[in-house]
Amino acid sequence: MQDFSVFADRERAGWSDEGIVGAYVSRFGPITDEVGKALAGRVAERGQTVLDLCCGQGNLTAMMSSTGAAVSGLDFSPTMLAIAAQTASDASLHEGDATAMPFADESFDAVVCNFGMMHIPDQPKALLEVSRVLRPGGQFLMATWVGPEASPAFATVLGAVKALADMSTAPAQPDLFAFARPEMAKEIMAGAGLNMTTHEVVTPAWEMDRPDELFEIFLTATVGAAMLIKSQTPDVIEAIRDRVTETVAEKFSAGSGYRVPVPVAVVTAVPA
Repeated sequence: MQDFSVFADRERAGWSDEGIVGAYVSRFGPITDEVGKALAGRVAERGQTVLDLCCGQGNLTAMMSSTGAAVSGLDFSPTMLAIAAQTASDASLHEGDATAMPFADESFDAVVCNFGMMHIPDQPKALLEVSRVLRPGGQFLMATWVGPEASPAFATVLGAVKALADMSTAPAQPDLFAFARPEMAKEIMAGAGLNMTTHEVVTPAWEMDRPDELFEIFLTATVGAAMLIKSQTPDVIEAIRDRVTETVAEKFSAGSGYRVPVPVAVVTAVPA
């Protein structure tokens, strides 16, 4: 596997930063919660054991716990877990590594990963762990962002960054949008002993009052994109801001505000 150690270090440091975590909960939370409700409705039942992998602030963890399921949450960020302890007080929360889970074999009826896989440096190894902790007949569900080739939100921001920024400051990283591509998702999962059963795209959207809000979301509530943007000169940062703002104003006006679609891939799999 390619060396993603710098990416891993940045992810851990970034998601321990209270400012980034707070901005993420505020800015991304409405989108991730909308998708999370659909995931919770598919797997969480009274008496089931469920793992919320990369549980973050614990909103999905709490949703699933409220159904009577026995839910465990795992995340590498102590800052996120501190919020989750308040949000999902009925769940069993664990700080740990998705590629070396602190659970016995066949511990869970279901594993859910809501927008966490793209933050894991070794995604195939994490899936091997998912396969290990799932019981026979269990189910794995995950949600992930669709890439810029089909996402107006990511195309607007990452397109401006790639056109204007010095990309040499970006560390090597896994394909963040691999699981949004059905054939690639199927292949990676098969390598971990999981059979993909469904792959669908849903399209929530950011509702914004100002056209510069999309830039602010990526600047304040992400790790990788924000670090790349902030590593540029002030003139380049302003140029990126201006291009993103202009694109939102031109393409995504909706009534008195702006609506930018951000498609999400929802994938399900079962043990082979």
